[in-house]
Amino acid sequence: MKKVLLSLLIFSFFLCGCQKTTPLSSKEFCLDTIVQITLYDSSSKNILNNCFDLCKKYELVFSSNNKKSELYQLNHSLHKLENQAISKELYQVIKQGLYYSELSNGAFDITIGSISSLWDFKNNTIPQDNLIKERLQDVSYKNIVLEKNHLRFLNEQTMIDLGAIAKGYIADQIKDYLLKKNVSSALINLGGNILCVGQKQQQPFLIGVTNPQETNDSILSLNINDLSVVTSGTYQRYIETDSKKYHHILDPSTGYSYENGLSAVTIISKSSIQGDALSTVCFSLGKEKGMKLLNSLKDVSGCFIDENNQITYSKHFKKFLAN
Repeated sequence: MKKVLLSLLIFSFFLCGCQKTTPLSSKEFCLDTIVQITLYDSSSKNILNNCFDLCKKYELVFSSNNKKSELYQLNHSLHKLENQAISKELYQVIKQGLYYSELSNGAFDITIGSISSLWDFKNNTIPQDNLIKERLQDVSYKNIVLEKNHLRFLNEQTMIDLGAIAKGYIADQIKDYLLKKNVSSALINLGGNILCVGQKQQQPFLIGVTNPQETNDSILSLNINDLSVVTSGTYQRYIETDSKKYHHILDPSTGYSYENGLSAVTIISKSSIQGDALSTVCFSLGKEKGMKLLNSLKDVSGCFIDENNQITYSKHFKKFLAN
Protein backbone atom coordinates (compact mmCIF):
# COMPACT_ATOMS: atom_id res chain seq x y z
CA MET A 1 0.00 0.00 0.00
CA LYS A 2 1.16 3.43 -0.70
CA LYS A 3 2.16 5.05 2.17
CA VAL A 4 3.23 8.66 2.72
CA LEU A 5 4.87 8.40 6.01
CA LEU A 6 4.72 10.68 9.11
CA SER A 7 6.74 13.89 8.84
CA LEU A 8 9.42 13.98 11.54
CA LEU A 9 10.64 17.24 13.07
CA ILE A 10 14.43 17.17 13.02
CA PHE A 11 16.62 18.98 15.48
CA SER A 12 20.31 18.82 16.22
CA PHE A 13 22.84 20.69 18.29
CA PHE A 14 26.60 21.17 18.35
CA LEU A 15 28.94 19.96 21.07
CA CYS A 16 30.36 22.99 22.85
CA GLY A 17 33.91 23.75 21.84
CA CYS A 18 33.77 21.71 18.60
CA GLN A 19 34.67 23.27 15.32
CA LYS A 20 31.49 23.80 13.37
CA THR A 21 31.28 22.68 9.77
CA THR A 22 28.78 24.32 7.47
CA PRO A 23 26.42 21.56 6.31
CA LEU A 24 25.68 21.00 2.66
CA SER A 25 21.99 20.39 2.13
CA SER A 26 19.51 20.11 -0.72
CA LYS A 27 15.78 19.48 -1.03
CA GLU A 28 13.80 18.20 -4.02
CA PHE A 29 10.39 16.77 -4.76
CA CYS A 30 10.76 13.15 -5.84
CA LEU A 31 9.44 9.74 -4.79
CA ASP A 32 6.09 11.56 -4.54
CA THR A 33 7.34 13.45 -1.49
CA ILE A 34 9.86 16.04 -0.32
CA VAL A 35 13.35 14.57 -0.07
CA GLN A 36 16.04 16.38 1.90
CA ILE A 37 19.62 15.21 2.27
CA THR A 38 22.20 16.98 4.42
CA LEU A 39 25.92 16.25 4.53
CA TYR A 40 27.82 17.38 7.61
CA ASP A 41 31.37 16.34 6.75
CA SER A 42 31.49 16.81 2.99
CA SER A 43 31.34 19.85 0.74
CA SER A 44 30.94 17.85 -2.47
CA LYS A 45 27.88 19.00 -4.39
CA ASN A 46 28.53 16.16 -6.80
CA ILE A 47 27.99 13.60 -4.03
CA LEU A 48 24.78 15.36 -2.97
CA ASN A 49 23.51 15.47 -6.55
CA ASN A 50 24.26 11.78 -6.99
CA CYS A 51 22.04 11.00 -3.99
CA PHE A 52 19.09 12.62 -5.73
CA ASP A 53 20.00 10.80 -8.94
CA LEU A 54 19.65 7.56 -6.96
CA CYS A 55 16.17 8.63 -5.84
CA LYS A 56 15.15 9.28 -9.43
CA LYS A 57 16.66 6.01 -10.58
CA TYR A 58 14.73 3.99 -8.00
CA GLU A 59 11.51 5.88 -8.65
CA LEU A 60 11.65 4.36 -12.13
CA VAL A 61 11.88 0.94 -10.50
CA PHE A 62 9.39 1.02 -7.61
CA SER A 63 6.69 3.55 -8.46
CA SER A 64 3.21 2.08 -8.83
CA ASN A 65 1.92 5.27 -10.49
CA ASN A 66 4.65 6.22 -12.96
CA LYS A 67 3.83 4.48 -16.23
CA LYS A 68 7.54 4.33 -17.08
CA SER A 69 8.50 2.43 -13.93
CA GLU A 70 9.43 -1.23 -13.90
CA LEU A 71 6.81 -2.04 -11.26
CA TYR A 72 4.01 -0.27 -13.13
CA GLN A 73 4.84 -2.17 -16.30
CA LEU A 74 4.99 -5.43 -14.37
CA ASN A 75 1.57 -4.78 -12.81
CA HIS A 76 0.05 -3.98 -16.21
CA SER A 77 1.82 -6.59 -18.29
CA LEU A 78 -0.19 -8.72 -20.69
CA HIS A 79 1.89 -11.72 -19.60
CA LYS A 80 1.42 -11.63 -15.83
CA LEU A 81 0.75 -15.36 -15.57
CA GLU A 82 4.12 -16.13 -17.17
CA ASN A 83 7.58 -15.90 -15.63
CA GLN A 84 8.96 -12.41 -16.17
CA ALA A 85 12.53 -11.30 -15.55
CA ILE A 86 12.84 -8.42 -13.10
CA SER A 87 15.75 -6.27 -11.96
CA LYS A 88 17.87 -7.20 -8.97
CA GLU A 89 16.57 -4.19 -7.06
CA LEU A 90 12.90 -4.99 -7.67
CA TYR A 91 13.52 -8.63 -6.80
CA GLN A 92 15.13 -7.70 -3.48
CA VAL A 93 12.34 -5.35 -2.39
CA ILE A 94 9.52 -7.68 -3.44
CA LYS A 95 11.28 -10.51 -1.61
CA GLN A 96 11.39 -8.40 1.55
CA GLY A 97 7.77 -7.38 1.02
CA LEU A 98 6.70 -11.01 0.79
CA TYR A 99 8.66 -11.83 3.94
CA TYR A 100 6.84 -9.15 5.95
CA SER A 101 3.51 -10.08 4.38
CA GLU A 102 3.99 -13.65 5.61
CA LEU A 103 5.35 -12.50 8.98
CA SER A 104 2.13 -10.57 9.58
CA ASN A 105 -0.03 -13.36 8.17
CA GLY A 106 -1.36 -10.96 5.54
CA ALA A 107 -2.24 -8.04 7.86
CA PHE A 108 0.39 -6.26 5.79
CA ASP A 109 0.21 -7.33 2.14
CA ILE A 110 2.19 -5.91 -0.78
CA THR A 111 -0.55 -7.03 -3.19
CA ILE A 112 -2.88 -4.32 -1.82
CA GLY A 113 -2.25 -2.51 -5.12
CA SER A 114 -5.58 -3.41 -6.72
CA ILE A 115 -7.29 -1.72 -3.73
CA SER A 116 -4.90 1.17 -3.02
CA SER A 117 -5.14 2.24 -6.66
CA LEU A 118 -8.84 2.95 -6.07
CA TRP A 119 -8.20 5.43 -3.26
CA ASP A 120 -7.39 8.96 -4.41
CA PHE A 121 -6.24 10.81 -1.31
CA LYS A 122 -5.01 13.79 -3.32
CA ASN A 123 -8.49 14.49 -4.67
CA ASN A 124 -10.44 13.20 -1.65
CA THR A 125 -12.13 10.47 -3.67
CA ILE A 126 -13.61 7.50 -1.80
CA PRO A 127 -14.05 4.37 -3.96
CA GLN A 128 -17.42 2.74 -4.44
CA ASP A 129 -17.97 -0.02 -1.91
CA ASN A 130 -18.96 -2.61 -4.51
CA LEU A 131 -15.74 -1.97 -6.42
CA ILE A 132 -13.65 -2.45 -3.29
CA LYS A 133 -15.41 -5.73 -2.50
CA GLU A 134 -14.96 -6.92 -6.07
CA ARG A 135 -11.19 -6.39 -5.93
CA LEU A 136 -10.62 -7.92 -2.51
CA GLN A 137 -10.42 -11.35 -4.10
CA ASP A 138 -7.30 -10.22 -5.97
CA VAL A 139 -5.38 -9.30 -2.81
CA SER A 140 -3.10 -12.05 -1.53
CA TYR A 141 0.66 -12.18 -1.31
CA LYS A 142 0.30 -15.89 -2.07
CA ASN A 143 -0.56 -14.89 -5.63
CA ILE A 144 3.12 -13.99 -6.16
CA VAL A 145 5.70 -16.58 -7.21
CA LEU A 146 9.23 -15.19 -6.92
CA GLU A 147 12.35 -17.13 -7.85
CA LYS A 148 15.78 -16.36 -9.29
CA ASN A 149 15.03 -12.78 -10.37
CA HIS A 150 11.79 -13.88 -12.05
CA LEU A 151 8.23 -13.25 -10.98
CA ARG A 152 4.83 -14.50 -12.05
CA PHE A 153 1.33 -13.84 -10.81
CA LEU A 154 -1.16 -16.57 -10.06
CA ASN A 155 -3.98 -14.06 -10.48
CA GLU A 156 -3.67 -11.64 -13.38
CA GLN A 157 -5.68 -8.97 -11.52
CA THR A 158 -3.28 -8.93 -8.57
CA MET A 159 -1.15 -5.77 -8.31
CA ILE A 160 1.90 -5.03 -6.17
CA ASP A 161 2.27 -1.79 -4.21
CA LEU A 162 5.67 -1.22 -2.57
CA GLY A 163 4.84 2.17 -1.08
CA ALA A 164 5.20 0.83 2.45
CA ILE A 165 8.72 -0.49 1.98
CA ALA A 166 10.52 1.03 -1.02
CA LYS A 167 11.57 4.32 0.61
CA GLY A 168 13.36 2.35 3.29
CA TYR A 169 15.31 0.44 0.67
CA ILE A 170 16.21 3.66 -1.16
CA ALA A 171 17.39 5.33 2.06
CA ASP A 172 19.64 2.33 2.77
CA GLN A 173 21.11 2.54 -0.74
CA ILE A 174 21.83 6.24 -0.34
CA LYS A 175 23.56 5.59 2.97
CA ASP A 176 25.69 2.83 1.40
CA TYR A 177 26.68 5.24 -1.36
CA LEU A 178 27.64 7.97 1.12
CA LEU A 179 29.77 5.59 3.16
CA LYS A 180 31.59 4.50 0.00
CA LYS A 181 32.33 8.18 -0.59
CA ASN A 182 33.71 8.46 2.96
CA VAL A 183 30.82 10.58 4.20
CA SER A 184 30.49 9.67 7.88
CA SER A 185 27.91 12.24 9.02
CA ALA A 186 24.67 12.87 7.13
CA LEU A 187 20.92 13.01 7.49
CA ILE A 188 18.69 11.36 4.88
CA ASN A 189 15.02 12.38 5.00
CA LEU A 190 12.76 10.75 2.44
CA GLY A 191 9.49 12.44 3.28
CA GLY A 192 9.70 11.46 6.93
CA ASN A 193 11.70 8.25 6.53
CA ILE A 194 14.76 9.32 8.51
CA LEU A 195 18.12 7.60 8.26
CA CYS A 196 21.07 9.00 10.21
CA VAL A 197 24.59 8.40 8.99
CA GLY A 198 26.84 8.43 12.05
CA GLN A 199 26.52 11.36 14.43
CA LYS A 200 26.32 15.10 13.96
CA GLN A 201 29.28 17.03 15.37
CA GLN A 202 29.99 14.25 17.90
CA GLN A 203 26.46 14.50 19.23
CA PRO A 204 23.43 12.30 18.53
CA PHE A 205 20.93 13.53 16.02
CA LEU A 206 17.88 14.78 17.89
CA ILE A 207 14.78 13.51 16.07
CA GLY A 208 11.32 14.74 17.02
CA VAL A 209 8.31 12.49 16.37
CA THR A 210 5.26 14.46 15.29
CA ASN A 211 2.30 14.74 17.64
CA PRO A 212 -0.63 13.07 15.83
CA GLN A 213 -3.08 15.53 17.41
CA GLU A 214 -0.99 18.67 16.86
CA THR A 215 1.09 18.04 13.77
CA ASN A 216 3.13 21.23 14.11
CA ASP A 217 4.57 19.93 17.38
CA SER A 218 6.55 16.88 18.41
CA ILE A 219 5.34 14.42 21.01
CA LEU A 220 8.74 12.74 21.54
CA SER A 221 12.40 13.64 21.03
CA LEU A 222 14.87 10.86 20.30
CA ASN A 223 18.68 10.66 20.50
CA ILE A 224 19.71 8.75 17.37
CA ASN A 225 23.17 7.56 16.35
CA ASP A 226 23.57 5.89 12.95
CA LEU A 227 20.02 4.47 12.94
CA SER A 228 16.74 4.74 11.06
CA VAL A 229 13.52 6.26 12.41
CA VAL A 230 10.32 5.59 10.49
CA THR A 231 6.73 6.33 11.52
CA SER A 232 3.46 5.21 10.00
CA GLY A 233 0.54 7.40 11.00
CA THR A 234 -3.08 8.05 10.18
CA TYR A 235 -2.94 11.81 9.80
CA GLN A 236 -0.62 12.58 6.91
CA ARG A 237 -2.81 11.25 4.12
CA TYR A 238 -6.50 10.88 4.72
CA ILE A 239 -10.00 11.72 3.52
CA GLU A 240 -12.56 13.08 5.94
CA THR A 241 -16.24 13.07 5.05
CA ASP A 242 -19.45 13.02 7.09
CA SER A 243 -17.35 13.11 10.27
CA LYS A 244 -15.56 9.90 9.26
CA LYS A 245 -11.85 9.74 8.56
CA TYR A 246 -10.29 7.33 6.06
CA HIS A 247 -6.50 7.13 6.26
CA HIS A 248 -4.05 5.49 3.87
CA ILE A 249 -3.09 2.40 5.90
CA LEU A 250 -5.51 -0.06 4.34
CA ASP A 251 -6.71 -3.37 5.74
CA PRO A 252 -6.28 -6.08 3.05
CA SER A 253 -9.28 -7.95 4.43
CA THR A 254 -11.72 -5.05 4.03
CA GLY A 255 -10.15 -2.60 1.59
CA TYR A 256 -10.77 0.23 4.06
CA SER A 257 -8.56 1.96 6.62
CA TYR A 258 -7.56 0.03 9.71
CA GLU A 259 -9.65 0.97 12.74
CA ASN A 260 -7.66 -0.30 15.70
CA GLY A 261 -7.37 2.73 17.96
CA LEU A 262 -3.86 3.65 16.82
CA SER A 263 -2.69 6.97 15.42
CA ALA A 264 0.96 6.14 14.78
CA VAL A 265 3.73 3.59 15.15
CA THR A 266 7.41 4.60 15.21
CA ILE A 267 10.23 2.12 14.59
CA ILE A 268 13.93 2.56 15.36
CA SER A 269 16.18 0.12 13.53
CA LYS A 270 19.55 -0.22 11.87
CA SER A 271 18.05 -0.90 8.44
CA SER A 272 15.57 1.60 7.05
CA ILE A 273 13.81 -1.00 4.91
CA GLN A 274 13.17 -2.98 8.10
CA GLY A 275 11.85 0.09 9.90
CA ASP A 276 9.71 1.09 6.92
CA ALA A 277 8.09 -2.32 6.69
CA LEU A 278 7.70 -2.86 10.44
CA SER A 279 6.05 0.51 11.02
CA THR A 280 3.19 -0.58 8.75
CA VAL A 281 3.26 -4.22 9.88
CA CYS A 282 2.98 -3.27 13.56
CA PHE A 283 0.29 -0.69 12.88
CA SER A 284 -1.65 -3.28 10.91
CA LEU A 285 -1.32 -5.91 13.64
CA GLY A 286 -2.52 -3.49 16.31
CA LYS A 287 -0.85 -2.62 19.59
CA GLU A 288 -0.96 -5.99 21.35
CA LYS A 289 0.22 -8.19 18.49
CA GLY A 290 2.53 -5.50 17.13
CA MET A 291 4.23 -5.09 20.50
CA LYS A 292 4.66 -8.84 20.85
CA LEU A 293 6.35 -8.94 17.45
CA LEU A 294 8.64 -6.00 18.21
CA ASN A 295 9.77 -7.45 21.52
CA SER A 296 10.68 -10.69 19.77
CA LEU A 297 13.02 -8.98 17.30
CA LYS A 298 16.67 -8.19 17.89
CA ASP A 299 17.98 -4.62 17.61
CA VAL A 300 14.57 -3.13 16.83
CA SER A 301 12.56 -0.78 19.06
CA GLY A 302 9.22 0.93 18.65
CA CYS A 303 6.40 2.87 20.21
CA PHE A 304 2.66 2.94 19.64
CA ILE A 305 0.63 6.14 19.91
CA ASP A 306 -3.11 5.65 20.30
CA GLU A 307 -5.96 7.97 19.37
CA ASN A 308 -5.80 9.55 22.85
CA ASN A 309 -2.08 10.26 22.44
CA GLN A 310 -1.17 7.60 24.98
CA ILE A 311 2.25 6.14 24.20
CA THR A 312 3.28 2.52 24.72
CA TYR A 313 6.97 1.61 24.37
CA SER A 314 8.66 -1.61 23.39
CA LYS A 315 11.11 -2.95 25.96
CA HIS A 316 14.21 -1.16 24.59
CA PHE A 317 12.68 2.06 23.23
CA LYS A 318 13.08 4.31 26.27
CA LYS A 319 16.88 4.35 26.02
CA PHE A 320 16.49 6.56 22.94
CA LEU A 321 14.34 9.19 24.66
CA ALA A 322 16.00 12.59 24.96
CA ASN A 323 15.85 14.35 28.31
